Amino acid sequence: MTGKDFAGQPSAGKRFRRLEASDSYQARGMDTQAMIPVLAMGAELISMLCFGWVSVPELKFSPYPMTEKLWRLEKMAEGIEWNYQTPLSMTEAAGVTAGFLRAGMAAGFLLGVSFIIYAYRKKIKAANLGRLAFLWNAFMCLAAFAWVLDTNMALNLWEGRNNTFKTLTVYSHVQLTAAAYVQIVIALFLLPSIGTLLDTRKEYAAEYYQARDQAADRGIGKRTMLSVVLILTAIPAVILFGIFFLNDRSDYFISVCVVILSMIPFFMVFEDRRPQAREVVVIAVMAGLGVAGRMAFFMLPQFKPMAAIVIITGVSLGAEAGFLSGALAGFVSNFFFGQGPWTPWQMFALGIIGFLSGLLFRRKRGKWKYFRLWLCMYGGVSVLVIYGLIMDTQGILLSLGSANKALILSVYVSGFPMNLIHGTATVIFLAVLGEPMMKKLDRIKKKYGILEP
Repeated sequence: MTGKDFAGQPSAGKRFRRLEASDSYQARGMDTQAMIPVLAMGAELISMLCFGWVSVPELKFSPYPMTEKLWRLEKMAEGIEWNYQTPLSMTEAAGVTAGFLRAGMAAGFLLGVSFIIYAYRKKIKAANLGRLAFLWNAFMCLAAFAWVLDTNMALNLWEGRNNTFKTLTVYSHVQLTAAAYVQIVIALFLLPSIGTLLDTRKEYAAEYYQARDQAADRGIGKRTMLSVVLILTAIPAVILFGIFFLNDRSDYFISVCVVILSMIPFFMVFEDRRPQAREVVVIAVMAGLGVAGRMAFFMLPQFKPMAAIVIITGVSLGAEAGFLSGALAGFVSNFFFGQGPWTPWQMFALGIIGFLSGLLFRRKRGKWKYFRLWLCMYGGVSVLVIYGLIMDTQGILLSLGSANKALILSVYVSGFPMNLIHGTATVIFLAVLGEPMMKKLDRIKKKYGILEP
């Protein structure tokens, strides 16, 4: 039927389009999508006011604080003078620049508060003000970075050190904290979408909440290729950024960034619709099973089912879901086993295993004669080679002192037995749990029509 449903009323599609075009009302309340940029701006303002933006680790045992807020950088300059015995002129110059930063922060705070008030009431009309506020706060992060860079260059000259990439990043005296980089991260995510998020006219229409069917997957296409590029470039870049610019002291921040980047390929699966809650819950349950499995076998070193569950997720729910479940399982499980600079690497390694399982084994179940054998072989080899090499490499990069041939060889050789145990455990758990869990997931997909790989 076209234009009319069985009750003689206009069809939902036409009624939805008409309401979207003619209804100028905006949805209200804390449960609207417009609250995302509002809450994000609130987080930025709290970051500016309450968290330290600049850190000098060598002031840890001095009378001055090791980290300082953006509006108190003069105190940081005094601490630098006390610790490094720099001339007073250098401290005064740093103090003058800090005064300009404080004035810029005040302007950003006023812009942010104005945006929050205006967006809460007027929604889409506040889009341009929001863009300006987020851009200004990102600019403040860059200005603070320039202050830190200038201070490090002056200290290097004072100590007779050359200004190189390493002396200005990994071995620098003054560093920006994760609280400062949050401004840029939020701006990158919200600037392209703030207009869409603030436009809540669709939410005002009741038809907005009707269920939508997921478009059929046509195989490995542009979406999957974009996911591959994102996973292989953006996430490693974030991890390396944490090494060089945060000195691996903000593992929570880097881990959250990896989780956010992991969600982008997953939500690309839904194309022009929003994911339903039951679709997201399935991923959360699989990640939770991976965490529970790792905790259940805590007494056996490296003998864990987590990688097997991630592989099963990738095969059953798709490559993007496999990567997201692996990253989430690695992040959440380390709340029990210990967070550290290794967490982002672990998330990336598990995510890659889940992503590749979805690419290699999508739609192959039931078609390959020895599917179960191939899956078990993949599980063992991927954990031994991919996960093992990534985690051993991070051990080399994060080790104290310079890497040499003896160190590299000792790390890889000593890590091989543990990687072999992990790979063997993955093979065993895939052989035992693989087919039963995939049957259950197939039943869920068919029953609810979700996440078809």
